[in-house]
Amino acid sequence: MKRFLFLLLLVCQLVNLSAQNTTYFYGRDKVQSKNETAALYSVQIFDDYTYVTIELVPTKNRSRMTFFTSPFTYIQAESVKLPFLGALSSDGTSYHSCTAYENWGWENVKKGEAYHYTLVFSGRIPAGITNFSLIDDYSEYHGYCFRNYTVNNPNTNATTYDEVSVRQNIDMNNDGIVGIYEGINEQGYKLGCIKHDNTYYFIYLGSKTNKSWWKVGDVKAILRPSATAGLFKADWYMEDKSTNSDVYVIFERGQMKTIMPNEETGYLKMYPSSSPSNANTPSREAQKWSGSGFALFNGYITTNYHVIEGAKSIYIKGIKGNFSIPYEATVVASDKHNDLALLKINDNRFSGFGNIPYRVKIATADVGEEIFVLGYPLTTTMGDEVKLTTGVISSKTGFKGDVSLYQISAPIQPGNSGGPLFDGQGNLIGIVNAKHTQAENVGYAIKTSYLQNLIESVTSSSILPNNNQVSEMALTGKVKTIKNFVYMIECSNQPSSSNNRASYNAYNTNNNDITVNNPIYAAVRNNGALKITQVQVSDNYTKIKFEYTNLYASDGWCSIDPSAYIISNDTGKKYSMIRAEGIPTSPQAHYFSRQYEKLYFTLIFPALPKNTAQFSFIETEDSEWRFYNIKLQ
Repeated sequence: MKRFLFLLLLVCQLVNLSAQNTTYFYGRDKVQSKNETAALYSVQIFDDYTYVTIELVPTKNRSRMTFFTSPFTYIQAESVKLPFLGALSSDGTSYHSCTAYENWGWENVKKGEAYHYTLVFSGRIPAGITNFSLIDDYSEYHGYCFRNYTVNNPNTNATTYDEVSVRQNIDMNNDGIVGIYEGINEQGYKLGCIKHDNTYYFIYLGSKTNKSWWKVGDVKAILRPSATAGLFKADWYMEDKSTNSDVYVIFERGQMKTIMPNEETGYLKMYPSSSPSNANTPSREAQKWSGSGFALFNGYITTNYHVIEGAKSIYIKGIKGNFSIPYEATVVASDKHNDLALLKINDNRFSGFGNIPYRVKIATADVGEEIFVLGYPLTTTMGDEVKLTTGVISSKTGFKGDVSLYQISAPIQPGNSGGPLFDGQGNLIGIVNAKHTQAENVGYAIKTSYLQNLIESVTSSSILPNNNQVSEMALTGKVKTIKNFVYMIECSNQPSSSNNRASYNAYNTNNNDITVNNPIYAAVRNNGALKITQVQVSDNYTKIKFEYTNLYASDGWCSIDPSAYIISNDTGKKYSMIRAEGIPTSPQAHYFSRQYEKLYFTLIFPALPKNTAQFSFIETEDSEWRFYNIKLQ
């Protein structure tokens, strides 16, 4: 019942917030002058303007009655001050200045009849402010003033949430996005991101600057999902509670960023805590982040230490240009001081990188040499296609004269970390690791001699590629040849379900192993085709691996419903999905770039009881992604 009441309250709020043209009526205190009586008649509040209408009633018949207001008029509502723009024209399409010298008014007015004029002010009175004054303080002449009125201006953003109930919602819906975030700008909003009926809301919990009209529990934003995981558009309620629907919200690696025209604000996630003191406490929060890396011989990959720091599972995507298959990797060696990590792919599906076309050059490059960078920056907004930037070696030393670094002019962004730095001939001369946040197009890269030192500390055989096959190519040819050896490194603070591979009893299934009561339908979404390739059962998990083929010529997509489950045919007990790997959960979706493209993904469920003979997989009762009577041998 509590969830229903909250939903009903939010629906009512959305209706109220969209009704911007409501007229708010006030008390009828009047200002008496010699020739007329003036009263504050009405106020209309819009997103960008506030209209105040004044009523004049002549006390006698007059040939002419005028109205005027000085340019120094303003609205004062608590600490909010709205400047005067002018008087609204009679047809309501424009506004004009109305000083005493302009003689605005009416001819042949009648005693006792009401005449109205409307003043226009920039901005809005924020919802929840109920005190109001119209002030004209100009000493030479001024119009009517109305002080200390009470406005019927309810707080339409209000909910019953406080920080305690926000934390309770986060604990129940902890998916890595919900949490309490604090802004790092001067306003310093403290916002609780909660999830209700598959919709995310930001709840106002405080700020560094006192805004009396913002109350704890007010809705600050309503998020709308995009086709990219972690990226949302938002209906964002600004400081004055006007609506801005052109706001983007990005969640990535325990941080949040809001992007609106001419403004970008970062937020730190403060709850749930991931501090070392809680390291041994089970947490439902899953955080993912990504960087870049590149191939060395024998399945080795280089990236930055800070990319894999804190990761309990690491996956490599983009091998041979295929982003649908993530390959599991482990850390072989790391150098925290020089920000380097050496990984090796540990996945039985891996068949090698192919012929690596570049040479790792150890000699120091010269200032002025042309360079280019490849990597995967800001994948939540820029996609998973490799990105190229170019520039020159600006200095042989890095930040504060660090001799282990180059300073480069090629633009780099978060996600470029760990990517390769090439000279103009296509020799690999550095590993990108940092951007100077206080300067334009100033980045840093670790010299390859430090990578050589790390490699020699853990392996006696050389794994550094030494054959440059691209030196005579144009830049376009170099990029086309090299890009399949530059990879996206995806990390998570959650352990891989296959970390203890030896503990699994693997049950391979094929079409002969699956007895079907009903036909096995793959999702009819875009005429796709789905099949199970393997089932793995351990004491802790049941893993089902799938292959999905997009048979649609264009616009193919797929996702998995988070309510998917398996059911034991022996006991009839249901086991809900724990997580999905390699496929988004709805309402997010994976979009295919071509017909017949394949997607390989794995769904993780609780362990089936030992000696289970058959089980069934059902996405939802309405879905055609259903497999019945899957045999376990």
